[in-house]
Amino acid sequence: MSNPAYSIDGRSRKRPGIEAQRERILTASVELFCQRGSRAVSISELCLAAEVSRPTFYKCFEDKSALIHALYEDAVNQPVEAVMLAALNADSIHRQSIEDALCQLIDNIFDHAGVAALVFAESGDPESPAFTIIDNAFDRIATAMQNSISKGTGKKPSKVFLKSMMAACQWIVHDSIRKGLTTKNRREAKAAVYEIARLIVKD
Repeated sequence: MSNPAYSIDGRSRKRPGIEAQRERILTASVELFCQRGSRAVSISELCLAAEVSRPTFYKCFEDKSALIHALYEDAVNQPVEAVMLAALNADSIHRQSIEDALCQLIDNIFDHAGVAALVFAESGDPESPAFTIIDNAFDRIATAMQNSISKGTGKKPSKVFLKSMMAACQWIVHDSIRKGLTTKNRREAKAAVYEIARLIVKD
């Protein structure tokens, strides 16, 4: 028996749900924003690229700012919260556990290289949501690092030092993406990030 939700000519096909449409908009936005920057792209252009209507866009996002914020939050905070903060907030940390967490984090970034390149490009613009989101993420990690290192050594590195180390790691990973994610470039990026981690966390 045929499914009543579909007609023979296909005109009654089920439409994608809100979550699927949201993902289509996010995917289309990455490509457009990488080409022209987030501020230069209109909602109409996003709708055209994602093949959704304007009312559908507003069902998924309150406005373009909400879309940009969601994109950067997903790109930055999910791996930060799920990987680095979990490792740093453990009862005890050591160099190997940090390197394992960094390896997982870097692989996650490489798997979403397009979004990572966009975030890096816009994180230097104080007017971009990426700037605030990156800075807040760095601040949370620096606080967790201070607490973890202080527990083990009684010393507390400054946040300026820790955030500068994170900025260096961000550049290294982005440079690997820019050069092309060959096995060699991936390996070299991880090795360089581990070297920086060793300046901060010592067994």
